[in-house]
Amino acid sequence: MEHNFKIVKMSSNFVNLTLLINVERVASPFLEGELKRALATKQLWFRFTCPLILACAAGEALAQTIPAAPTLGAASIERAVEQVRVPPSIRSEFDYIMTARVRLLLFWVGKDDVGGGYIRLGTSPQDGSLEVINLLIGSDPAKAPRAINRWGLASEIFHTSPESSGGFDSSVFFGFMKVSSGTSVAEMQKELAKEKQSGNFLFSAILNQAGPDENFAKTVPFASSTDFTIHDLERAEPVVLQHLMSSEGRLRTADAGEFQACHRTEGFLSSVSELVDAALSGRSAPISNCYLYNGQRFTLKLKQTSRISKKDVHITLRDVPHDYSRTYHDLLLASFDNFNETTKAGGSFDLLLGTSGALRGAPVQITYQPNWWFQVILNLKTPSESEIAQKTPAY
Repeated sequence: MEHNFKIVKMSSNFVNLTLLINVERVASPFLEGELKRALATKQLWFRFTCPLILACAAGEALAQTIPAAPTLGAASIERAVEQVRVPPSIRSEFDYIMTARVRLLLFWVGKDDVGGGYIRLGTSPQDGSLEVINLLIGSDPAKAPRAINRWGLASEIFHTSPESSGGFDSSVFFGFMKVSSGTSVAEMQKELAKEKQSGNFLFSAILNQAGPDENFAKTVPFASSTDFTIHDLERAEPVVLQHLMSSEGRLRTADAGEFQACHRTEGFLSSVSELVDAALSGRSAPISNCYLYNGQRFTLKLKQTSRISKKDVHITLRDVPHDYSRTYHDLLLASFDNFNETTKAGGSFDLLLGTSGALRGAPVQITYQPNWWFQVILNLKTPSESEIAQKTPAY
Protein backbone atom coordinates (compact mmCIF):
# COMPACT_ATOMS: atom_id res chain seq x y z
CA MET A 1 0.00 0.00 0.00
CA GLU A 2 1.31 3.50 -0.86
CA HIS A 3 2.24 5.37 2.28
CA ASN A 4 0.46 8.57 1.30
CA PHE A 5 -3.13 8.46 0.16
CA LYS A 6 -5.60 6.79 -2.11
CA ILE A 7 -9.30 6.82 -1.49
CA VAL A 8 -12.34 8.83 -2.17
CA LYS A 9 -15.44 8.52 -4.18
CA MET A 10 -18.53 10.35 -5.10
CA SER A 11 -21.70 8.69 -3.95
CA SER A 12 -25.25 9.62 -4.78
CA ASN A 13 -26.57 8.22 -1.52
CA PHE A 14 -24.37 9.17 1.39
CA VAL A 15 -23.99 12.80 2.42
CA ASN A 16 -27.14 14.39 1.06
CA LEU A 17 -25.61 17.77 0.33
CA THR A 18 -27.74 20.20 -1.66
CA LEU A 19 -25.85 22.95 -3.49
CA LEU A 20 -27.76 25.72 -5.26
CA ILE A 21 -25.88 27.78 -7.84
CA ASN A 22 -25.87 31.49 -6.97
CA VAL A 23 -27.07 33.03 -10.24
CA GLU A 24 -26.44 36.59 -9.08
CA ARG A 25 -22.69 35.92 -9.33
CA VAL A 26 -22.63 34.60 -12.89
CA ALA A 27 -20.56 37.09 -14.89
CA SER A 28 -22.17 36.77 -18.31
CA PRO A 29 -25.69 38.28 -18.66
CA PHE A 30 -26.50 35.68 -21.32
CA LEU A 31 -25.45 32.79 -19.12
CA GLU A 32 -27.25 34.35 -16.17
CA GLY A 33 -30.44 34.44 -18.18
CA GLU A 34 -29.98 30.84 -19.32
CA LEU A 35 -29.38 29.70 -15.77
CA LYS A 36 -32.42 31.54 -14.47
CA ARG A 37 -34.54 29.91 -17.18
CA ALA A 38 -33.13 26.52 -16.19
CA LEU A 39 -34.05 27.23 -12.59
CA ALA A 40 -37.55 28.19 -13.62
CA THR A 41 -38.14 25.21 -15.89
CA LYS A 42 -36.28 22.44 -14.07
CA GLN A 43 -36.29 23.62 -10.45
CA LEU A 44 -32.52 23.35 -10.59
CA TRP A 45 -31.27 21.73 -7.41
CA PHE A 46 -28.23 19.66 -6.85
CA ARG A 47 -28.10 16.70 -4.53
CA PHE A 48 -24.42 15.97 -4.20
CA THR A 49 -23.15 13.19 -2.02
CA CYS A 50 -19.48 13.05 -1.32
CA PRO A 51 -16.95 10.29 -1.33
CA LEU A 52 -17.93 8.73 1.91
CA ILE A 53 -17.64 4.99 1.79
CA LEU A 54 -21.08 4.25 0.47
CA ALA A 55 -21.29 3.01 -3.08
CA CYS A 56 -23.13 4.91 -5.75
CA ALA A 57 -26.74 3.82 -5.69
CA ALA A 58 -26.11 1.78 -2.56
CA GLY A 59 -29.68 2.45 -1.55
CA GLU A 60 -31.06 4.85 1.03
CA ALA A 61 -29.76 2.72 3.85
CA LEU A 62 -28.81 5.65 6.01
CA ALA A 63 -31.90 7.70 5.46
CA GLN A 64 -34.46 5.05 6.23
CA THR A 65 -34.91 2.06 8.48
CA ILE A 66 -34.30 -1.43 7.15
CA PRO A 67 -35.84 -4.79 7.94
CA ALA A 68 -34.81 -6.14 11.31
CA ALA A 69 -32.11 -8.81 11.26
CA PRO A 70 -31.36 -11.44 13.90
CA THR A 71 -30.28 -9.70 17.09
CA LEU A 72 -26.53 -9.33 17.50
CA GLY A 73 -24.91 -9.26 20.89
CA ALA A 74 -24.39 -5.78 22.31
CA ALA A 75 -20.76 -6.75 22.89
CA SER A 76 -20.11 -6.92 19.12
CA ILE A 77 -21.42 -3.42 18.58
CA GLU A 78 -19.59 -2.13 21.63
CA ARG A 79 -16.26 -3.56 20.38
CA ALA A 80 -16.71 -1.86 17.01
CA VAL A 81 -17.66 1.47 18.61
CA GLU A 82 -14.66 1.35 20.93
CA GLN A 83 -12.35 1.01 17.92
CA VAL A 84 -13.98 4.07 16.38
CA ARG A 85 -13.70 6.13 19.58
CA VAL A 86 -9.89 5.98 19.66
CA PRO A 87 -8.41 9.05 17.88
CA PRO A 88 -5.87 7.84 15.31
CA SER A 89 -2.26 8.94 15.06
CA ILE A 90 -2.36 10.95 11.82
CA ARG A 91 0.53 10.58 9.39
CA SER A 92 -0.98 12.30 6.32
CA GLU A 93 -3.74 14.86 5.76
CA PHE A 94 -5.24 16.27 2.57
CA ASP A 95 -7.64 19.24 2.56
CA TYR A 96 -10.11 20.00 -0.23
CA ILE A 97 -12.13 22.91 -1.68
CA MET A 98 -15.53 22.15 -3.21
CA THR A 99 -16.92 23.52 -6.49
CA ALA A 100 -20.38 22.87 -8.00
CA ARG A 101 -21.03 23.47 -11.73
CA VAL A 102 -23.90 23.21 -14.22
CA ARG A 103 -23.65 22.95 -18.02
CA LEU A 104 -25.67 25.42 -20.06
CA LEU A 105 -25.50 24.38 -23.70
CA LEU A 106 -21.75 24.61 -24.45
CA PHE A 107 -20.68 26.33 -21.23
CA TRP A 108 -20.09 25.36 -17.63
CA VAL A 109 -21.05 27.86 -14.91
CA GLY A 110 -20.89 27.39 -11.18
CA LYS A 111 -19.68 28.47 -7.79
CA ASP A 112 -16.36 27.78 -6.11
CA ASP A 113 -15.60 27.39 -2.42
CA VAL A 114 -19.07 26.31 -1.25
CA GLY A 115 -17.63 23.72 1.14
CA GLY A 116 -14.75 21.34 1.54
CA GLY A 117 -13.31 18.71 3.82
CA TYR A 118 -10.32 16.52 4.41
CA ILE A 119 -8.90 13.02 4.19
CA ARG A 120 -6.70 11.80 7.03
CA LEU A 121 -4.62 8.64 7.10
CA GLY A 122 -3.17 7.12 10.22
CA THR A 123 -2.96 4.19 12.59
CA SER A 124 -4.41 3.36 15.99
CA PRO A 125 -2.10 4.51 18.79
CA GLN A 126 -3.06 1.34 20.66
CA ASP A 127 -2.41 -1.10 17.82
CA GLY A 128 -0.12 -0.31 14.90
CA SER A 129 -1.76 -3.04 12.79
CA LEU A 130 -5.01 -1.02 12.70
CA GLU A 131 -4.96 1.34 9.70
CA VAL A 132 -7.39 4.28 9.74
CA ILE A 133 -8.89 6.38 6.93
CA ASN A 134 -11.03 9.38 7.88
CA LEU A 135 -13.00 11.41 5.35
CA LEU A 136 -14.97 14.57 6.16
CA ILE A 137 -16.78 16.31 3.29
CA GLY A 138 -19.69 18.70 3.00
CA SER A 139 -21.09 22.20 2.54
CA ASP A 140 -20.14 25.10 4.75
CA PRO A 141 -23.31 27.05 5.64
CA ALA A 142 -21.19 30.20 6.00
CA LYS A 143 -20.27 29.88 2.30
CA ALA A 144 -22.95 27.85 0.57
CA PRO A 145 -25.93 29.60 -1.09
CA ARG A 146 -28.94 29.80 1.23
CA ALA A 147 -26.69 28.61 4.07
CA ILE A 148 -27.20 24.98 3.03
CA ASN A 149 -25.87 22.66 5.76
CA ARG A 150 -25.32 19.14 4.43
CA TRP A 151 -22.23 17.18 5.37
CA GLY A 152 -20.96 13.83 6.58
CA LEU A 153 -18.09 11.80 8.01
CA ALA A 154 -16.78 8.40 6.97
CA SER A 155 -14.16 6.45 8.87
CA GLU A 156 -12.76 3.03 8.02
CA ILE A 157 -10.55 0.99 10.33
CA PHE A 158 -8.98 -2.16 8.94
CA HIS A 159 -6.78 -4.74 10.61
CA THR A 160 -3.80 -6.35 8.91
CA SER A 161 -2.07 -9.51 10.09
CA PRO A 162 0.70 -11.83 8.84
CA GLU A 163 -1.85 -14.59 8.39
CA SER A 164 -3.85 -12.48 5.91
CA SER A 165 -1.00 -12.55 3.34
CA GLY A 166 -0.96 -8.79 2.91
CA GLY A 167 -4.75 -8.45 2.98
CA PHE A 168 -7.06 -7.46 5.81
CA ASP A 169 -8.71 -9.84 8.23
CA SER A 170 -11.38 -7.38 9.44
CA SER A 171 -12.68 -3.86 8.93
CA VAL A 172 -15.05 -1.45 10.67
CA PHE A 173 -16.79 1.45 8.98
CA PHE A 174 -18.44 4.29 10.89
CA GLY A 175 -20.30 7.06 9.11
CA PHE A 176 -22.98 9.66 9.66
CA MET A 177 -24.57 12.45 7.66
CA LYS A 178 -26.92 15.38 7.83
CA VAL A 179 -30.05 13.98 6.18
CA SER A 180 -31.97 15.67 3.37
CA SER A 181 -34.94 14.40 1.39
CA GLY A 182 -35.81 17.49 -0.64
CA THR A 183 -36.02 16.92 -4.39
CA SER A 184 -36.55 20.52 -5.55
CA VAL A 185 -35.73 24.08 -4.52
CA ALA A 186 -39.19 24.51 -3.01
CA GLU A 187 -39.00 21.23 -1.07
CA MET A 188 -35.54 22.06 0.24
CA GLN A 189 -36.65 25.49 1.43
CA LYS A 190 -39.62 23.93 3.22
CA GLU A 191 -37.37 21.30 4.77
CA LEU A 192 -34.90 23.90 6.07
CA ALA A 193 -37.71 26.08 7.44
CA LYS A 194 -39.35 23.09 9.16
CA GLU A 195 -36.06 22.10 10.80
CA LYS A 196 -35.46 25.58 12.16
CA GLN A 197 -39.05 25.97 13.33
CA SER A 198 -39.17 22.61 15.12
CA GLY A 199 -35.60 22.69 16.41
CA ASN A 200 -35.14 19.09 15.24
CA PHE A 201 -32.32 18.45 12.78
CA LEU A 202 -32.20 15.03 11.14
CA PHE A 203 -29.07 12.87 11.01
CA SER A 204 -28.43 9.24 10.18
CA ALA A 205 -25.56 6.97 11.23
CA ILE A 206 -24.19 3.57 10.30
CA LEU A 207 -21.74 1.10 11.84
CA ASN A 208 -20.54 -1.65 9.50
CA GLN A 209 -18.40 -4.62 10.61
CA ALA A 210 -16.82 -6.98 8.06
CA GLY A 211 -14.85 -10.07 9.00
CA PRO A 212 -14.71 -13.84 8.70
CA ASP A 213 -16.81 -14.29 11.84
CA GLU A 214 -19.14 -11.28 11.79
CA ASN A 215 -20.66 -9.23 8.96
CA PHE A 216 -23.28 -6.79 10.16
CA ALA A 217 -24.46 -3.21 9.78
CA LYS A 218 -26.43 -1.10 12.23
CA THR A 219 -28.22 2.03 10.98
CA VAL A 220 -29.79 4.65 13.24
CA PRO A 221 -31.75 7.71 12.04
CA PHE A 222 -32.16 10.32 14.78
CA ALA A 223 -33.09 13.95 15.44
CA SER A 224 -30.77 16.40 17.17
CA SER A 225 -31.69 19.67 18.85
CA THR A 226 -28.36 21.05 17.60
CA ASP A 227 -27.81 21.84 13.93
CA PHE A 228 -24.25 20.55 13.81
CA THR A 229 -22.14 21.84 10.91
CA ILE A 230 -19.00 20.50 9.27
CA HIS A 231 -17.02 22.51 11.84
CA ASP A 232 -18.69 20.72 14.79
CA LEU A 233 -17.30 17.21 14.29
CA GLU A 234 -15.76 16.93 17.77
CA ARG A 235 -19.12 17.77 19.37
CA ALA A 236 -21.26 15.72 16.99
CA GLU A 237 -19.32 12.44 16.93
CA PRO A 238 -19.91 11.44 20.60
CA VAL A 239 -23.64 12.11 20.14
CA VAL A 240 -23.76 9.88 17.08
CA LEU A 241 -21.82 7.05 18.74
CA GLN A 242 -24.17 7.15 21.71
CA HIS A 243 -27.14 6.58 19.38
CA LEU A 244 -25.35 3.63 17.75
CA MET A 245 -24.73 2.10 21.18
CA SER A 246 -28.40 2.39 22.15
CA SER A 247 -31.15 -0.12 21.43
CA GLU A 248 -32.64 2.05 18.67
CA GLY A 249 -32.04 1.50 14.98
CA ARG A 250 -31.96 -1.58 12.77
CA LEU A 251 -29.48 -4.39 12.13
CA ARG A 252 -28.66 -6.10 8.86
CA THR A 253 -26.32 -9.00 8.19
CA ALA A 254 -24.73 -10.38 5.03
CA ASP A 255 -25.84 -13.90 4.25
CA ALA A 256 -23.31 -16.69 3.81
CA GLY A 257 -23.75 -16.68 0.04
CA GLU A 258 -22.78 -13.03 -0.30
CA PHE A 259 -19.69 -13.49 1.87
CA GLN A 260 -18.60 -16.59 -0.03
CA ALA A 261 -19.10 -14.84 -3.36
CA CYS A 262 -16.79 -12.02 -2.30
CA HIS A 263 -14.67 -13.57 0.46
CA ARG A 264 -13.02 -10.23 1.29
CA THR A 265 -13.21 -8.18 4.48
CA GLU A 266 -11.98 -4.93 2.96
CA GLY A 267 -14.38 -1.98 2.92
CA PHE A 268 -14.93 0.57 0.19
CA LEU A 269 -12.09 2.95 1.07
CA SER A 270 -9.48 0.23 1.44
CA SER A 271 -10.71 -1.32 -1.82
CA VAL A 272 -10.22 2.00 -3.64
CA SER A 273 -6.79 2.23 -2.03
CA GLU A 274 -5.81 -1.15 -3.47
CA LEU A 275 -6.94 -0.18 -6.95
CA VAL A 276 -5.07 3.12 -6.78
CA ASP A 277 -1.93 1.20 -5.83
CA ALA A 278 -2.52 -1.09 -8.80
CA ALA A 279 -2.92 1.89 -11.15
CA LEU A 280 0.25 3.57 -9.89
CA SER A 281 2.22 0.34 -10.26
CA GLY A 282 1.31 0.22 -13.95
CA ARG A 283 -1.17 -2.65 -13.94
CA SER A 284 -3.51 -2.59 -16.92
CA ALA A 285 -7.18 -1.75 -16.40
CA PRO A 286 -9.84 -2.97 -16.01
CA ILE A 287 -9.27 -4.35 -12.50
CA SER A 288 -12.07 -5.19 -10.05
CA ASN A 289 -12.47 -5.70 -6.31
CA CYS A 290 -15.56 -6.71 -4.36
CA TYR A 291 -16.58 -5.61 -0.88
CA LEU A 292 -19.54 -6.04 1.48
CA TYR A 293 -21.49 -3.05 2.74
CA ASN A 294 -24.77 -2.96 4.66
CA GLY A 295 -25.29 -6.66 4.03
CA GLN A 296 -24.87 -6.29 0.26
CA ARG A 297 -22.07 -7.08 -2.18
CA PHE A 298 -20.52 -4.42 -4.38
CA THR A 299 -18.06 -4.55 -7.27
CA LEU A 300 -15.61 -1.66 -7.54
CA LYS A 301 -13.83 -1.48 -10.90
CA LEU A 302 -10.88 0.58 -12.06
CA LYS A 303 -12.11 0.83 -15.64
CA GLN A 304 -9.35 2.90 -17.26
CA THR A 305 -6.31 5.11 -16.63
CA SER A 306 -4.58 7.82 -18.66
CA ARG A 307 -1.49 9.96 -18.19
CA ILE A 308 -1.93 13.74 -17.77
CA SER A 309 1.30 15.70 -18.21
CA LYS A 310 0.02 19.00 -16.77
CA LYS A 311 -3.06 20.29 -14.94
CA ASP A 312 -3.80 23.95 -14.11
CA VAL A 313 -6.32 24.65 -11.33
CA HIS A 314 -7.93 28.07 -10.81
CA ILE A 315 -10.52 28.66 -8.06
CA THR A 316 -12.19 31.82 -6.77
CA LEU A 317 -12.11 31.75 -2.98
CA ARG A 318 -14.79 33.42 -0.90
CA ASP A 319 -13.65 36.55 0.99
CA VAL A 320 -10.09 36.19 -0.31
CA PRO A 321 -8.65 38.99 -2.51
CA HIS A 322 -6.78 36.64 -4.84
CA ASP A 323 -7.64 33.46 -6.75
CA TYR A 324 -6.34 30.04 -5.83
CA SER A 325 -4.11 28.83 -8.69
CA ARG A 326 -1.99 25.69 -8.80
CA THR A 327 -0.18 23.72 -11.50
CA TYR A 328 0.47 19.97 -11.19
CA HIS A 329 2.65 17.75 -13.39
CA ASP A 330 2.89 14.04 -14.20
CA LEU A 331 -0.58 12.97 -13.10
CA LEU A 332 -2.63 9.81 -13.59
CA LEU A 333 -6.36 10.02 -14.29
CA ALA A 334 -8.14 6.96 -12.85
CA SER A 335 -11.80 6.31 -13.68
CA PHE A 336 -13.91 4.05 -11.44
CA ASP A 337 -17.28 2.28 -11.57
CA ASN A 338 -19.07 1.12 -8.43
CA PHE A 339 -21.88 -1.44 -8.77
CA ASN A 340 -24.34 -2.85 -6.25
CA GLU A 341 -24.75 -6.54 -7.13
CA THR A 342 -28.04 -6.70 -5.20
CA THR A 343 -29.90 -3.67 -6.55
CA LYS A 344 -28.09 -3.71 -9.93
CA ALA A 345 -27.50 0.05 -9.64
CA GLY A 346 -24.22 1.92 -9.76
CA GLY A 347 -22.27 5.09 -10.43
CA SER A 348 -18.85 6.37 -11.39
CA PHE A 349 -16.18 8.87 -10.30
CA ASP A 350 -12.72 10.05 -11.37
CA LEU A 351 -9.55 10.59 -9.34
CA LEU A 352 -6.69 12.69 -10.72
CA LEU A 353 -3.71 11.25 -8.86
CA GLY A 354 -0.25 12.53 -8.10
CA THR A 355 2.45 10.07 -9.19
CA SER A 356 5.59 11.29 -7.40
CA GLY A 357 6.90 12.86 -4.22
CA ALA A 358 4.60 13.77 -1.34
CA LEU A 359 1.56 13.70 -3.66
CA ARG A 360 2.07 10.16 -4.92
CA GLY A 361 -1.28 8.41 -4.61
CA ALA A 362 -3.09 11.59 -3.50
CA PRO A 363 -6.11 12.76 -5.51
CA VAL A 364 -5.30 16.35 -6.49
CA GLN A 365 -8.76 16.52 -8.02
CA ILE A 366 -11.92 14.43 -7.54
CA THR A 367 -14.76 14.67 -10.05
CA TYR A 368 -18.31 13.38 -9.79
CA GLN A 369 -20.79 13.97 -12.63
CA PRO A 370 -24.11 12.12 -12.14
CA ASN A 371 -25.52 13.44 -15.42
CA TRP A 372 -24.52 15.53 -18.43
CA TRP A 373 -25.44 18.89 -16.88
CA PHE A 374 -24.24 18.72 -13.27
CA GLN A 375 -20.75 18.26 -11.88
CA VAL A 376 -19.03 18.47 -8.49
CA ILE A 377 -15.28 18.93 -8.18
CA LEU A 378 -13.05 18.68 -5.10
CA ASN A 379 -9.64 20.31 -5.49
CA LEU A 380 -6.72 19.57 -3.20
CA LYS A 381 -5.43 22.51 -1.13
CA THR A 382 -1.64 22.77 -1.36
CA PRO A 383 0.69 25.60 -0.32
CA SER A 384 1.73 28.07 -3.01
CA GLU A 385 5.35 28.44 -4.09
CA SER A 386 5.61 31.69 -2.11
CA GLU A 387 4.23 29.99 1.02
CA ILE A 388 6.75 27.18 0.63
CA ALA A 389 9.54 29.71 0.18
CA GLN A 390 8.53 31.53 3.37
CA LYS A 391 8.74 28.29 5.35
CA THR A 392 12.11 27.31 3.87
CA PRO A 393 14.97 28.48 6.15
CA ALA A 394 17.68 30.56 4.49
CA TYR A 395 21.30 29.47 4.94
